[in-house]
Amino acid sequence: MIIEWSLVFFTLFAGLAVGTFACVALTEWTGKASEVRMTGAVVVLVTLAASGLSSVLHLGHPERIFGALGHPTSGIFMEALAIGLFGLGVFFYILALRRNASAQSRRLVATISMIPALALAFAVGDSYVMASRPAWNTLLLPLLYVASAAVMGCFATAVLFARFNLAPPEKLKPATVCALIVQAVLIIAFLIHMAAAPYWEISRSASRVLYGDLAPLFWVGLVLVGLLIPAFLLQRARKDAPPRFASFGLACVLMAGVAFRAIMFLVGSGVRHFF
Repeated sequence: MIIEWSLVFFTLFAGLAVGTFACVALTEWTGKASEVRMTGAVVVLVTLAASGLSSVLHLGHPERIFGALGHPTSGIFMEALAIGLFGLGVFFYILALRRNASAQSRRLVATISMIPALALAFAVGDSYVMASRPAWNTLLLPLLYVASAAVMGCFATAVLFARFNLAPPEKLKPATVCALIVQAVLIIAFLIHMAAAPYWEISRSASRVLYGDLAPLFWVGLVLVGLLIPAFLLQRARKDAPPRFASFGLACVLMAGVAFRAIMFLVGSGVRHFF
């Protein structure tokens, strides 16, 4: 199966938006780092718009998007609904910031907005779960997309704090380590699923990923760039780390996000029936 690059960036930007806004919402609940809120919310809105645009560009006829949205049970409709509700929530949150709304009001808007945000992070992965593609027929996929959003959100948080010369939250480092560990465990579980999936075929085998033609993309793009280098950066991280330190970490996890999604498409061959 070929790589659908528009869908790769659709899900990548969606995860980045969800993870970044979770950081913004967390500052409301902790009552700290108010400087990052407006910038973070605007970045989320722009990233979410890029995500929606990437999704529309995937259509053979983008001008027919409203026709696709006319089917409420379709995956496109559910994703668009989650993006719309999430984007609306972020917009109202920005208005609340601009009008100096009370902390309780801002916290309420941010919390409510996280509901469609989390639904979006799960839905973009769940839309690929289908029995006709054995490698994709597992709930590990949406869980991996949620874990990816969490990892990107942690590093986006570090970038935001570094941008304003603020010390990162004390719990950010252990939270990032946990997110990376969860992501690594889910990747291993996904490989095990591929190895045990029915209708075995070399195009969607774990061996293809581990030591076949996809091995460089897996070991370099996903393991080295997406797990080992970020873990090393965290181990060397200091409170006074320069902004480029956090930016490099975010760039690594973004590249790894692209690598994982590319691998996912390349192993997504369908079941062939012969009669």
